[in-house]
Amino acid sequence: MNLYKNDVLDIERVLEILEERVLQHTGRNLLKSERAVVKGSWDGKDYKQIASDYGYNAHYLHKTVGPQLWTILSEAIGKGVEIKKTNLKNILLELAKRDYLEKLEISDLENNYLIGKVKFCGDLPKVSSFYGREEDINYLKNQILLFKQRCVSITGVGGIGKSLLAAKLVEEILLENSDRYDYVIWKKIEPSSSLNEIVTELLKIFNIEEEENKPFINKVSLLSKVFSSYKCLLIIDGFEALVQARFSENKIDIEDFFNVITKEQYLSCTIITSQVPLKEFAYLIVKLPVLYLKLEGLDTNAAIEMLHEKGLKGKECKELIETYRGNPSELEAVANKINHYFGGSIQKFFEFKTTTMGTQFQFMLHLQFGNPGFLSKLQREMLIYLAEQISENQNPIPFSVLIQYLKEKLGEVSISKVMTEIEILEQRSLIETNHELSKREVSYNLQPVVKKYILIDPLGLVYGTSAQTGFNNYMEAG
Repeated sequence: MNLYKNDVLDIERVLEILEERVLQHTGRNLLKSERAVVKGSWDGKDYKQIASDYGYNAHYLHKTVGPQLWTILSEAIGKGVEIKKTNLKNILLELAKRDYLEKLEISDLENNYLIGKVKFCGDLPKVSSFYGREEDINYLKNQILLFKQRCVSITGVGGIGKSLLAAKLVEEILLENSDRYDYVIWKKIEPSSSLNEIVTELLKIFNIEEEENKPFINKVSLLSKVFSSYKCLLIIDGFEALVQARFSENKIDIEDFFNVITKEQYLSCTIITSQVPLKEFAYLIVKLPVLYLKLEGLDTNAAIEMLHEKGLKGKECKELIETYRGNPSELEAVANKINHYFGGSIQKFFEFKTTTMGTQFQFMLHLQFGNPGFLSKLQREMLIYLAEQISENQNPIPFSVLIQYLKEKLGEVSISKVMTEIEILEQRSLIETNHELSKREVSYNLQPVVKKYILIDPLGLVYGTSAQTGFNNYMEAG
């Protein structure tokens, strides 16, 4: 199925999709006069121009056909939005997008699916609901399409929406030009994955079989040739899973891999999502042409829209959004609990003074605290101290107070080392930095979910001496 003719969205195909929805809703097809109004509105014409083009009376189209058509379309495809002549095209574009993605029935890397000239490989997530992020989408799309960016890194905490953003980005790119790429490959990284296995699987997509014991650099060279021969959009989702092998896997392999995907590769591009900044995997990555985007929580309007769809209303919505920092998966988890236990009343939920924790965010913290060497002793001490102190006095901790504690706890500490470790924690969104205009000194805070995780220590990974055992047991059970 192709929505495009000569790279332009085809109104006739969009009308077919619209006809299907109207028929399902009303039991009848669109009238010729209604089709004329839709096509004319798509082209930005007024009723007088439409009447002239299609041989109708302008007053008839404006006063009779139009009002009836907008009512039908609002009920059939509006999803709660009143459709008018002025917003029809945007609504139809969204309708075409949803129909396009519904055709993507993809299983695994051994199978692929063809739409137009694009071959899809991998388990591409479906974007059933998406809130906000317009600026991020437009920025990334322009960087890839206009500035030919070859590698994009999207980082952020667990549940913040990195995978959905990447999937939405793929959708937007292909809707602008369905033949932009020959291959769209979505590779989800599993905890047991190695970079060598990933590259081997990628080569198999192009029917290139390589012996397992062949040097990694040989496989990477073949991948480079593939990226030069085909227009590929590769999405590597969950790169942080490789952190479990970060000490056993040669960092040179990671550097070789990124050297390839950031090279001049014609129109190929790689999008990587990770909870951990890429520079923590290999220092060389900092020097490569990688575009970095750290994804933050939803803006207030988008988050409120999400909560309203979950049935939550009232002024307390803003406080809920602030508490969970606009993290969509955390907001969804707490909304479900509020509906289940408190009848949809945020006020009643707040009366219990509790903080819930979603599975995605919790797993991220298991990963951070459970991998030996991933959090240094100094970082761990700072996080525990901040959690305990903020729990007592509810105030951010000034830098000088933190330094004084570390000196008392650990003896002499390097101030530059502390600053470096704090910057890493900031990049991973484990701590929050407060700059107050009335004070010259920076202070530090924790978002409530991180503070609660540290204090309750659900798997014994924070305070316990057997963190690796606890983490391994959790991974095997999960």
